[in-house]
Amino acid sequence: MSKFSVKKPFTVFVAVVIILVTGIVSYTKMTPDLFPNIDMPYVIVVTPYAGATPEKVENNVTKPLEQRLATLTDIKNLQSVSNANYSMVMLEFEDSVNMDTVSSDILQKINLVEGNWEETVGTPTIMKLNPNMIPVSVAAVDYKGKDRAELSSFVSDTLMNQLEGTTGVASIDTSGILEEKVNVVISQDKIDRINNKILASVNGQLASAQSELDAQKGKVQQGKSQLDDQQKKIDDGKAQLEKAKTQLEEGKPFLPEEQYKEQAEKLAKTEKQLSTAEGKIKTAKTELSQAEGQLKTAQAQLDSQAQTAREQAKIGDKITTEMISGILQGQNFSMPAGYVEEGGTNYLVSVGDDVSTEVQAKNLFLFDSGVDSVGKIYLKDVADVFMSDNADNLYAKINGEDGVVLSFSKQSNYATAEVCENIQDKFAELSKEHDGLRFTSLMDQGDYIKLVVNSIISSLLWGALFAILILFLFLRGIKPTIITLCSIPISIIFAILLMYFSGISINLISMSGLAVSVGMLVDNSVVVIENTVRLRRQGVPAPKAAVAGAKQVAAAITASTLTTICVFVPIIFTDGLTRQLFSDMALTVAYTLIASLIIALTLVPAMSSKLLANTKETEGKYYLAVLKKYEQSIRYVLKHKAPVLVLAVILLAGSVYFSLQRGFIFMPEMSSPQIQATMEMPKGSSLEETKETADTAIKKMEGIKDVDTVGAILSTGGMMGGGTSQASVSFYIMLKEEMEHTSTWVADKINDACKDLKGVVTASGSSTGDFTTALGGAGVSINVYSADLDHLQKAAKGISAELAKVKGIDEVESGIQESDKEYHFVVKKTAAMKRGLTVAQVYTAIVDAMTYEDKATTVTWQDNDYDVMVSSEQKEALTPKEMKNLTLTVKDADGKEQKIKLNDIAKLEEKETLKSIGRDNQSRYLNVTGTLKEGYNVTKVTSAAEKAIDQYELPKGTTIEFTGENETIMDAMGDLVLMLILGIVFVYLIMVAQFQSLKSPFIIMFTIPLAFTGGLLALLITGKEISVIAMIGMVMLTGIIVNNGIVLVDYINQLRAAGSAKKDAIIEAGMTRMRPILMTSLTTILGLIVMAFGNSSGTDMMQPVALVCIGGLIYATLLTLYIVPIIYDIMNGEEYKHLSDEDLDISNI
Repeated sequence: MSKFSVKKPFTVFVAVVIILVTGIVSYTKMTPDLFPNIDMPYVIVVTPYAGATPEKVENNVTKPLEQRLATLTDIKNLQSVSNANYSMVMLEFEDSVNMDTVSSDILQKINLVEGNWEETVGTPTIMKLNPNMIPVSVAAVDYKGKDRAELSSFVSDTLMNQLEGTTGVASIDTSGILEEKVNVVISQDKIDRINNKILASVNGQLASAQSELDAQKGKVQQGKSQLDDQQKKIDDGKAQLEKAKTQLEEGKPFLPEEQYKEQAEKLAKTEKQLSTAEGKIKTAKTELSQAEGQLKTAQAQLDSQAQTAREQAKIGDKITTEMISGILQGQNFSMPAGYVEEGGTNYLVSVGDDVSTEVQAKNLFLFDSGVDSVGKIYLKDVADVFMSDNADNLYAKINGEDGVVLSFSKQSNYATAEVCENIQDKFAELSKEHDGLRFTSLMDQGDYIKLVVNSIISSLLWGALFAILILFLFLRGIKPTIITLCSIPISIIFAILLMYFSGISINLISMSGLAVSVGMLVDNSVVVIENTVRLRRQGVPAPKAAVAGAKQVAAAITASTLTTICVFVPIIFTDGLTRQLFSDMALTVAYTLIASLIIALTLVPAMSSKLLANTKETEGKYYLAVLKKYEQSIRYVLKHKAPVLVLAVILLAGSVYFSLQRGFIFMPEMSSPQIQATMEMPKGSSLEETKETADTAIKKMEGIKDVDTVGAILSTGGMMGGGTSQASVSFYIMLKEEMEHTSTWVADKINDACKDLKGVVTASGSSTGDFTTALGGAGVSINVYSADLDHLQKAAKGISAELAKVKGIDEVESGIQESDKEYHFVVKKTAAMKRGLTVAQVYTAIVDAMTYEDKATTVTWQDNDYDVMVSSEQKEALTPKEMKNLTLTVKDADGKEQKIKLNDIAKLEEKETLKSIGRDNQSRYLNVTGTLKEGYNVTKVTSAAEKAIDQYELPKGTTIEFTGENETIMDAMGDLVLMLILGIVFVYLIMVAQFQSLKSPFIIMFTIPLAFTGGLLALLITGKEISVIAMIGMVMLTGIIVNNGIVLVDYINQLRAAGSAKKDAIIEAGMTRMRPILMTSLTTILGLIVMAFGNSSGTDMMQPVALVCIGGLIYATLLTLYIVPIIYDIMNGEEYKHLSDEDLDISNI
C-alpha cells in the first residue's frame, strides 16, 4: 500500500479530495442532537373502568390483562397500577423486539379478555413510550397592547394555526390560555316567579268554575226542598181525603143516594188529582237526584283538573339542562340545503341561522305557557345567560407577569436541533409579521445542543493544536509536522463520512468519540513519520525511507489499531441503555482510527517521499540527555526489580480500594444554561395558596445571581372548581449568557432560597440528573413483595424504619397510602331488572343526576368561538342522605320514561379503599424509598441499607428487591465490566496472532493494570466517583495502552532476532522506542486536556473519560518503559527462540 502510494501520489491526492468533498457534504446534511436516538422498549396499556374501586379494577381488569400479556414473546418485565376508575399496565420488552409490530400482538391478547369484562369497562388504549414525548422547546408569548383575553384569543385562533405547520413539530401544548364560555344557568327564582303567575291564573279559573258549580248545587237543593214541601201538602191532602171518605161512609145511611154518589165522585176526583201530583213530585225528585249525581261528578272532575292544572303550572319540570341544550343546538343551526337556478345562475340555498349575539341567546323562544297573563317563555325568563372565564384556575408567569406558555414536542424522524431551529425561525417570521409580538425562550434543547456540540468541537480543535505542538517539539521539523498534521482533518472528515452512511448523528456521545480520538488518530502517522525520519537520518533516500518507514511498522500499527478498536466489539454483548448510548462512541472511535491507519499507510508515505527529500535533522541535545538518564535508570531498575513491582502493586490496590470507597454514579453532572425546577405543595393546599407560594418562589429565584428569565406553569391533581388537592408548579429558569457560576451552583442557591416555603422546591442544575432519575428514580428504592396485604404493609413499615436509621438517608416513604373513604352503590339487580334496567343504565342515570353542566353547542360572537354550557344552579356536593333520595329519570325496555327512587334499586355502602394497588410481575408490592442527603453516594448508601435490612426479619412469604438508581448503575456497570473483560481477551488474542506467541502478549498485558492505576488515581485526585462514563475511559485505555507495549516488545524481539543479547535488546529498544511512545502518548494526552479541565457545557459530561485516559496514559506510559522490560526480563531466557524462514525451507526435502 505504501509503495503504491509513493509511486502514484496523485491517485492518493484524488482519493483524499474525494473524501474531503463527500465528507464535508455529509457533515452539512447531518443535524445535531443531544443524545443518540434511544428506543425505549416500553408499552403502557390504560383501561378505563368507570365507578370501580382499585380492588375491583385489580381483580376484574388488571389481573386478567397481566395473565394474557405475560405470555407475549420477549417480555422482560410487567408492572401495573390499579387506581379508582382505571387500570394501567406497563410492559418492558427485550431490546431486540420490534416496537413497531408489538402493538398488534398486545391487541390480540387484549381481545382475548375484554369479552368477559363488564359493560362499564372501556376500550384499552395502547401507548408506546417515546423520548420525543418530552418537549424540546418551551417559550412564553406576549403581545404589546393586548390584554390577557385578547392574547389568549390571538394565540388560540391565529398563532397556533401558524405554529403547528412548523416542520418537525408534532404537537404544541399551551398553558395560561384564558378560555371564555357562555353560561346558561337555570334560575329557580325566575321559574318560581313564572310558576306563581301561572298558578294565580289557574286558581282564578278554577275558582270561577267552582262558584258556578256551587250555584247549580244550590238550585238542586232548593228544588229538592220545594218538592219536599209539596209532598207534605199532598200527604196532608191524602190524610184529609181518607178522613172525608170515612166520614162519607159513616154518613151514607143518612145521606140521599144521589148526594152520596156526588160526594163519592168528588173524593175520587180529588184522590186522582193527588195521585197525579205525587207522581210528578217523584219524577222531579228523580231528576233532581240525577242532577245531584252529575254535580258530584262535575265536582270530582273539577278537583282532578285543578290538581292537574296546578301541577302543569310548575314549568320547572319542563326546564331541564337537556331541554335547553336541545333547543340551543336546534336553533344554533345553519346548513346549505342545495342550489336553485334562476336566469342561468345557481344560487345557494341555506337553512337556519346561527345564534350570533348574547341578546339572541337570551331571547331564544322555548315554549308557549298557554296562559294569557304569562304568554310565551323565552330563555331569559328561566335562566341567567352570562360570560365567564377560567382566570382563577390559571397560572402561567414570565418573570412574575401573566402570560401564555407554549411547549413544543417534535416528530420522531426529525433531529432536535433542526426542529428547534425551525421553531426559532418561525418565531422570527411571526414577530416581523405581527408588530409587538414577542417570544421569550424558557427552554430550548436546540440551543443547548449547539452549545454542547460547539464546546466539544472547540475541545477537539484545541486538542489537535496541542498535539501538533508536541509533534513539532519531538520531530524538530516543520515538514514532518505538516505531514502528520494533515492526518488529523482528513481522518476526522473520513470518519464523519463513515458516520453519515452508517446513520450516526452528530450528538454528545459521537462528538465526544471524535474528541477523544483526536489525540490517538495521529499515533499511526507519528510512528510512520518517526520511523521514516529515523531512516532519513541514516542516509536512506526519501522514497525508500517513505516506503520502508511505513512497511516496517505496518504490522505493529495495524495491530495497535485493532487492539484499540476491538475493545469496543464486546458492546454487541451488552443491551439496554449502555448499548444504545455508547454504540455511537464505539463506532466513531473505530471509524476515526481506521481512517487514521489508512492515512498513515497511504498519504503519509506519499507526502514523506516528496517533503522529506532534503531532510537531515539531527537529534536535539535535550532529547539525548533524556535518553542518557533513561539508560541509567533502566539499567538500575533491571537490577532492582522487586521494589518497583511491589510499589506498582501497592498503588494499584490502593487506587482500587479508595475508588470503591467513593462509590459509583451513572453520569457526572453536566452544566446547562437552562434549569428546570418543580414545587410540590402539601396535600390539601388550595389553588390560591399554590399561586401565592409560586409567586414568592419566582421572586426569590429572580434575586439569585446569573438568573435571567423565570417562567412558571401550574399542574394540578384533582384540583377542580376551586377544591383542594395536591398541586405542583413547574419552573423554567434561563441563565444569563455570560454566567459567573455553574448551573449546579445556581440550582443549589434556588433550593436554599426556597427551603422555607410551604411547597417543596427542587431544582436541578444538571441536564443528566433528570435523565438518570427518569431511568431508574433517584435515591434508595426497595420493592417489597407479598401476596398477603397485612404482611406486605408490615414489612414495608419495618423496612422503612430500618432504612431511616441508615447514614445518608434523608426522608423515607413506606409506599403505604392512606385509605380513602368511598361510597359505593350496590345495584339490586333483581329490582332493577323488574323495571327493565341494567347496571349500566343505572350508572348512566346516576351520573346524569349528579352532573350539573352540559355542553350544548358552540356559538360565534364577534368573530370568537365560545362553548355554551348549560347548568342548573350551583349546588353543594350531595350528602350521602341526598344521594339515597335521588330520583332518577330513566327509560325502560319499551323506551318509556319513568321516575325511580335510587334507594329502591340500589343500596349505598360506605367502605375504606386503597388509593392504588401496585403489582410487579403479577405480584402485589410496595415501593419503599429514601432520598439522600447532600454529598452522599447512592451506591454506598444502598450498600449500607442492604446490610441494615439484612438484620430485619421479614414476615413469612415476603421478599424484597433493591431497584431504582442503584439498579440502573449496577446494570450499566455490569455491562461495562463484561465489555472490559471481553475487550482484554480480544486484545490478547489479537496480539497472540501478531506475535505468534503466548508469552509476548502476556508481558504486554501488564500495561493494562498500570493504566487502570493511573486512571483511578486521576479520579481520586480530582474528586470524581467512578461513573459509567469513567468506565468507558477504562475500556478505551485497555486498547490504547497496549500499543506502547506492542511497539516496545516488538522491537525487543526484532533486536534479539538480529542477534542482540537480551538485556542489550531491552535497553536499546527502550531508548529507540521511547520517542514514538512519548509522542503518541503525549498527543493523546494533550488532545484530551481541554475536555479534562474545561468547564464548558458538554465537556463536563465526558470529563471522566478524558481524566481516566490522561491519568492512565501518564502513569502507564512512564511505567511501561520500566515494568514491561522488567517482566520481559523475568519471563524470557537469554536464548531467543523463533522460527526463521530457513527453518521452514522445504526446497531440500
